[in-house]
Amino acid sequence: MEEGKLHSNQEGNKVVYPSKVGLELLVPIILIFAILFVSTFEKASLTGVVLQFGLMFGFVALFFSISYEVTDEVLSVISFFFIKKNILIKDITRIVESNNPISSPAASLDRLEVYYGKYSSVIISPKDKMGFIAHLKRLSPSIQVELKKKKQ
Repeated sequence: MEEGKLHSNQEGNKVVYPSKVGLELLVPIILIFAILFVSTFEKASLTGVVLQFGLMFGFVALFFSISYEVTDEVLSVISFFFIKKNILIKDITRIVESNNPISSPAASLDRLEVYYGKYSSVIISPKDKMGFIAHLKRLSPSIQVELKKKKQ
């Protein structure tokens, strides 16, 4: 069974692909908050400590809230539980493997750039990249896929 389907929530024809969470992005954020917390610990009030933990929790929750829902017609990119971007699958032209660090709804640098429409794209990082790509290709066989060659 594909990893994306193992961790998916299926309602009718909807499959949810969780984002891969990369330590290369998560660890620096936690370290920054830890350094800020330690450096202000003696001077911090209870309100300041609660605020710092709240901000850190918010950033970490953001990482784990990113997911990608695929239905028969729409790819929905969901971040922070309620921000949703819908892309018609028939508008997707190609998917390119990427390590582009640009800000995007992707919690890892192991990414895919999904091109749609005439000039639009979104960078995502599904945990099960190959299952995600295969699912979209089944729905729209005209999608071109460009994967990086693996070093052997």
